[in-house]
Amino acid sequence: MFTALLILLSVSCVAAGHGRIPLNHLVGIRLPSLLRSETAWRAGHEAAVTPAIVASALALVFSVIGLFAPLAYVGAIVVFVGGVSWVFVRASKAATAAG
Repeated sequence: MFTALLILLSVSCVAAGHGRIPLNHLVGIRLPSLLRSETAWRAGHEAAVTPAIVASALALVFSVIGLFAPLAYVGAIVVFVGGVSWVFVRASKAATAAG
């Protein structure tokens, strides 16, 4: 479940960063710094792509390992929390810098 959520976050970051998802209050990262303008929206999502993809890949690895060693699912949870935090920090900083 955590891996799927991270993959969904990655897809939405890529789409919003490329302008396929315009500024809105339903889909994407909805932090105040990203909702200030279309420029901030796109910059924040573009900056969030790398951490979202890295977190998705790590969570997937832990989830696959968890099939054989259930304790590894804890790693997927930790990666989810850390990855989402990393995404939010990177997105907010980039959106603030973009204005």
